[in-house]
Amino acid sequence: MWRLAQPRFAPDIEGEGARLFGGRWNSAGVPLVYTSDSLALAALEVLVHLPRIERSKKGIPQYVAIGLDVPESLVADPGFASDVPLHESQTSGDAWLRSATSLALLVPSRVIPLERNVLLNPRHPAMAEVTVAVSEPFVFDDRLSY
Repeated sequence: MWRLAQPRFAPDIEGEGARLFGGRWNSAGVPLVYTSDSLALAALEVLVHLPRIERSKKGIPQYVAIGLDVPESLVADPGFASDVPLHESQTSGDAWLRSATSLALLVPSRVIPLERNVLLNPRHPAMAEVTVAVSEPFVFDDRLSY
């Protein structure tokens, strides 16, 4: 599983940003770690959420690519549809986090609905089994700025 983090927050697997601001699959106040099943999808997920000013010709900020090893047996796939409304996805995500039935949950990406993001519950006891396998500087190609 992959995520991109700003260098000052890397490896960023506590879910603090999602706790502070909420996200597609969690309400504010609930920690959650968003990852993707590929580095390319993680990059697109970052780009789509970057404010326009950060995608300007001044250059996209630098990140750290974080590759995580997560035991496959701890990943649940409930088969969510890609068009789940925001309030339903947050309700489902919050309920999953509270239940602690699995460490990780596969969910569809809104950026590429055929691809999957992977949610990690940072409060799940098995989070101790998650290891950082890769931590490398990541710089977006300047051609992605406008």
